[in-house]
Amino acid sequence: MSVGSTHIVRFTAMGHGAEAVGRLDDGKVVLTAGVAPGDRCEVAIVTEHARYVEAIVAAVLEAGPDRREAPCRHARSGECGGCAWQHLTEAAQRREKESLVRREVGRIAPEAIVRPIASGTQAFGYRRRAKLGHRGPVLGYRARQTRRVFDVLECPVLDPRLEAALPEIRAAVTGRPDGNLDVLVDADGTVHVDGPATVFAQPNAETEATLVALVLEAVPRTARAVVELFAGAGTFTLPLASRGHALVTYEVDRQAVRRLEELALDVDARRADLLRAGAALDFGHPDALLLDPPRDGAAPCLDAIAASRASVVVYVSCEPMTLCRDLRGLRDRGYRVEWVAPVDAFPQTPHVECVARLSR
Repeated sequence: MSVGSTHIVRFTAMGHGAEAVGRLDDGKVVLTAGVAPGDRCEVAIVTEHARYVEAIVAAVLEAGPDRREAPCRHARSGECGGCAWQHLTEAAQRREKESLVRREVGRIAPEAIVRPIASGTQAFGYRRRAKLGHRGPVLGYRARQTRRVFDVLECPVLDPRLEAALPEIRAAVTGRPDGNLDVLVDADGTVHVDGPATVFAQPNAETEATLVALVLEAVPRTARAVVELFAGAGTFTLPLASRGHALVTYEVDRQAVRRLEELALDVDARRADLLRAGAALDFGHPDALLLDPPRDGAAPCLDAIAASRASVVVYVSCEPMTLCRDLRGLRDRGYRVEWVAPVDAFPQTPHVECVARLSR
């Protein structure tokens, strides 16, 4: 089982990221990217860990029923670090994401109902926003597992109007100092490069609508006072305020807080670094509390959330593993997980969004 040794492995499921999961003859877990469930492959071990090994594919000996040829040339070549699941059919992607959420939630909150995964968007052409790197005349994404930016010639997950504008964007940034930029296509087809218009838009309009609907379902209509943590620029704030809830929001980004103040004059928008000061903050005693933290979760805030004694907590997450860690923490502090709703927000990638509702 030394590094460099080769083995024949049947892969059975996708893991938490780009890799599929199989087992060596001795039972040890092996993780390999570019593989689909059901594939039988010859793999070469590249890294050994105490409980698992990482390997690369030497040959696909037998393709499983979920494998397909990736539609994008950059995904087919393995160069792009973005769409790590393009070699799986969409049905398999949704199944694996739902299975992951069911498995992880079941471990920490067996009482919770995990809903069937919602398809938040179409399979391709759904991204209205992207972050690109430019290095001299090169405009594109980072190559897989490196910081090198490769020149992107096509990107079928982009809104077709944004994909068609790539040559124009490349010409516009050629000659600029090397860096990164946000690009966005708005509803009327105008392409924006950097600037305020790109700061607050969600990458996927359809998924945003799905998440908003789940949040509005989860927050009781009868909840008069609602506290929102990690509010951003108001994706959930504005719909909740429009429904009549009295909102106090917390957000660290100054520009986002300023935008909330401009768009929702009746919202008490407060600036706070929740991950630094979360345990010391006093959220009062709202009827409901909503949070949408970054990928690392909201562990520093759990004591303050529990101290609020909110009857309902609604947790929006882009990372099931940190979500489950924090759900366990809230259960330990007196909450019960009622349901978790996974959403296939970004097809062709391992990413899955979730909305969870908890009650005291």
